[in-house]
Amino acid sequence: MAPAKRQRSAEDDGETVIIEVESARSGLQEASRKKPRVSYEIPEAEVSDDDHDSEEERFQEQATQYLSQQRIKKTLGNHPAENGIIESVTCTNFMCHGYLEIGIGPLINFIIGHNGSGKSAILTAITICLGGKATATNRGQSLKSFIKEGEESSMLSVKIKNTTDSAYQQDVYGDSIIVERHFSRSGSSSFKLKSSTGRLISTRKADLDDICDYYALQIDNPMNVLTQDMARQFLNNSTPSDKYKFFMKGTQLEHLDGDYLIVEQNLETMDQDLWKKLEDLKVFEERAEKARERLRQSEKQENLRQRIETFKNMQIWVQVEHEEKRLAAYDSKLVRMGEQIQALDMTAAGLDESFSQTEQRLEQATRAVEDSKNAVTPLQEGKDRAKVELDRFKAEQLALHTEQRTIADEIKAAEARIEKAENDIVEEQKRLSDADGGAHDLRRAEIEEKREEVVTAKRKFRECVDEFPILEDSRDRANRESEDLLEELKAKKVDLQQCNDRLKSLLRDRGQQQQGYPPNMPRLVNAIRQDDGFQQKPIGPLGTHVRLLKPLWSSILEKSFGGALNSFIVTSKQDQNRLSDLMQRNGCVCHILITDNSTINTTGKEPDGRFETALRAIEIDNELVKKQLVINQGIDQTILIQDRGEAIDTMKRARLRNVKQCFSFNIKPGEAVRLAYGHGGGLSQSYQPAFMGSPRMKTDVEYQINAQRDALQTLQSDFDKLERMSGEKRSYLRSCEQAIAKQKKEVMRLKINVQQAETMVDELQDALEEDSVEEGRLESLKQQLEEAREEKIGHEASYEESVVAKDKNRGSLEKARNEMAKIDAQLEEAEAKVLKAESKLTRCVNQRSSALTEMNTAHERVQAAKEELETIKEEQEELVRVVQDFTMKADELCPRVPVEHGATYDSLSRKMFKLQKDLKDAERRVGGSREDLARIAATAVQAVEQASHDVRSIEDLAQLLKLTLVNRRERWKRFQRHITARARVQFMYLLSERGFRGQLQANHKEKKLDLQVEPDETLKENKGRKTMTLSGGEKSFSTICLLLSLWEAMGAPIRCLDEFDVFMDPVNRQISMGMIIQAARRSVGKQFILITPQSMSSIDPQEDVKVIKMADPERGKQTRIAFPSA
Repeated sequence: MAPAKRQRSAEDDGETVIIEVESARSGLQEASRKKPRVSYEIPEAEVSDDDHDSEEERFQEQATQYLSQQRIKKTLGNHPAENGIIESVTCTNFMCHGYLEIGIGPLINFIIGHNGSGKSAILTAITICLGGKATATNRGQSLKSFIKEGEESSMLSVKIKNTTDSAYQQDVYGDSIIVERHFSRSGSSSFKLKSSTGRLISTRKADLDDICDYYALQIDNPMNVLTQDMARQFLNNSTPSDKYKFFMKGTQLEHLDGDYLIVEQNLETMDQDLWKKLEDLKVFEERAEKARERLRQSEKQENLRQRIETFKNMQIWVQVEHEEKRLAAYDSKLVRMGEQIQALDMTAAGLDESFSQTEQRLEQATRAVEDSKNAVTPLQEGKDRAKVELDRFKAEQLALHTEQRTIADEIKAAEARIEKAENDIVEEQKRLSDADGGAHDLRRAEIEEKREEVVTAKRKFRECVDEFPILEDSRDRANRESEDLLEELKAKKVDLQQCNDRLKSLLRDRGQQQQGYPPNMPRLVNAIRQDDGFQQKPIGPLGTHVRLLKPLWSSILEKSFGGALNSFIVTSKQDQNRLSDLMQRNGCVCHILITDNSTINTTGKEPDGRFETALRAIEIDNELVKKQLVINQGIDQTILIQDRGEAIDTMKRARLRNVKQCFSFNIKPGEAVRLAYGHGGGLSQSYQPAFMGSPRMKTDVEYQINAQRDALQTLQSDFDKLERMSGEKRSYLRSCEQAIAKQKKEVMRLKINVQQAETMVDELQDALEEDSVEEGRLESLKQQLEEAREEKIGHEASYEESVVAKDKNRGSLEKARNEMAKIDAQLEEAEAKVLKAESKLTRCVNQRSSALTEMNTAHERVQAAKEELETIKEEQEELVRVVQDFTMKADELCPRVPVEHGATYDSLSRKMFKLQKDLKDAERRVGGSREDLARIAATAVQAVEQASHDVRSIEDLAQLLKLTLVNRRERWKRFQRHITARARVQFMYLLSERGFRGQLQANHKEKKLDLQVEPDETLKENKGRKTMTLSGGEKSFSTICLLLSLWEAMGAPIRCLDEFDVFMDPVNRQISMGMIIQAARRSVGKQFILITPQSMSSIDPQEDVKVIKMADPERGKQTRIAFPSA
């Protein structure tokens, strides 16, 4: 079969050209394993020399017309480009420059200066800053070779114009894009892309490459940025081959050619893959044929499969028949449930009648109970009245009995007085006979002595009692002091434990500043570092930017600053909201301060230099942090004085200038006393406790550890002293309590002595009074005897009257008791009737309850039976649905088949198992089941189809790529001839500016580019000379014409040339300079940077020409030169 042809139309300059490309498919279908080779060049036979000549003439004519248009535009004037050009270049520690900042004009720039002044460093800086490699500059092999001697790092900055609507992301970068590149001797290198306001936008080199591609800044193009060495090589030592290479690189033709070579290589790879796919296709076809053959062998077992299929169908329908039998059983079950419900309804109706009868009996019993209780009520009221009367008679009887007993006691008392009076008369008569006056005086003397003893005992008692308040006061005071010491001891123990914990924390966290911050602070800081959405990165926590120069004040300043050291600083509300969200997500919420980027100046606002201030005791590495601490904490006007007394005296003497507050050490380590001026000018004093956390400010950790150890030793000493004092106070308290107990015993003893002495005095006094001789005593005793006898007679009469009244009351009491007994008998009979009626009522209640329970149970049984009936009906309906579902699914699987009588699912399974075993044996002999073999065959056929599809897809893609590549090659060659023709016309025009004539000879086959120049225009017949026969100035001028011709063919907005006139004489240099300026002006909007060591005095200053003169830098010093614009 002949190779297939495919036609494709290609759009080219409004003309349609039909190109026939031979497909590569036929060559790959051969059995040969040789690698196919395909050429994608246009056959020479297809394009004749006449066609080339006519096309060259047409390109020559178009280039001439374009040049004429450029000459017309010459009179219209040049204007700067709106974007894509360089505005300024800044170098820091770069090559010979310590610091150099130079502004670049928008059109034509001449950089002049003596050798060694650093002119070429500007082009090198532009190349490296915009992403070029160090080797492309021919000035060094690595970036660190460009760092100024004696310095460790360097920085380059290039500002690119970025205005108007066609600018690159103008809403992001603004009117300028600032590109910075930082690199160091250690080998690190980084890029920074900033907006016109200096805000950091990106640090990715890929973004810089996008900017360069957008503005066509071909930094690595040797014709775009022609360095000193490359310029010397191009202008003086270049061969035709070198010139051709420069031409190809400068016009990007070489880059396109390389891309086409890559496409060709990919096409060759595709050809190889296609050949492999064809080999695989053969293998797939063989496998498919084998699978189909095995499938045909398997189809011979169809009889066994049909029998197995029949048994499968029987298994399906035997399940349906089983469910149908279950459904038929539900009809009889429903009939039985109906009969059962009817019987239960009759039983429930009989129980309802029984319940109604018990209700009637219960109502009758309830009325009988009420009637019997109504009969009891009047009897109970009569009993209550009788009981009141009986109780009255009992009370009267009791009162009479009590009166009799009282009268009897009085009679006995009268008899006792009579007996006593008789005895006293006898004793008095005897005493009178025995009375003696000497015993009476002795008793009086003894009484006086005992009275003195009583006075002495009372005085000692009062003295002992008066000592009690003193002892109790001493005890109470000792108790209070002991309790105060215990509280102070507990507080000191807590301080000692906290101090010990802090020392352990300092030893454990030695050098780990983050331990003083919240636990999630490292997560928050890392999240902030990774978040690129901030307009300006937050600063914080503030403590990481503060270094404590004098650790002595660590505790006081840490406590004074408080949470401020954990806070963060942002410069916009948007950044505040974003930071707040980050804090919430990372579980570390801190205070956020909003400020601007302005700094604060404390000059003239700080106290006298003899005072130590909080600001002078710390070092802050960020101006915004310093600003916030000055504003919020007043660190510039907070003085620090160690001695407390000196601090108070200093603050009290006179109001200090620029001082708001003063901190001084308190008695305890770490504690502080704060002294501050009030609004009225008065001095206030407050206490500040010690800071117990880990330090957050950067400081000398060893100093803090030693200070903490000293503080721990001091606290331990104070604790031991307090413990000793507490023991002494407890011992003194015990002695006070013992003294009080001893004093109580002594008071009790003295009290007893006083009582004994007073008793002795009373007894002696009584004895003395008894011994006194009283006149008429005997008569008085006789008179008392008579009065007692008369009193006895009166009491005996009263007793007789009481006995008579008591007997009378006893008869009334007996009558009341009999009446009460009668009423009790009647009431007992009535209550017995009530009990009998209540007993009958209880039986009726029990009978009603039983009847109600039986009735409810019967109705529940009826309801349960009805519910069961409904359940059976639901089950029947569900089973109907199941039968219908089984039947429907069975119909979907197969038509209904008769099932053998007595067959079950299990019996059919056993029969089918035997047949399946026989079928498996047969299938094992052929290599698998019919389904497996069919699936394998289908898979093999599908693999063949997929492989065929892949082959066709690759062939179509290869054909399309080949057609496209041929078309691209043709376009590339036409573009090459067009650029060459344009350069030729431009070259001839530039030569004519000086009266030269010549031509540009380009041989694309031999890859050579040479010049034919005739300096003498009068020699009309001479075709020109080679550049080897020209003078140095003529040669340099001709090469400049060539360079300008090639530049005109390029599209880059920036063109740089270093030392282009080194080998020119003054005449050629002046002509070349003017020609370059005119050519630059014709290149509207293009920026030119030209470097020369010669003077520019011969050039008239123009608005579009800027001359930058470099001064000789002093080596090793930072130099910043202001360059005037020409």
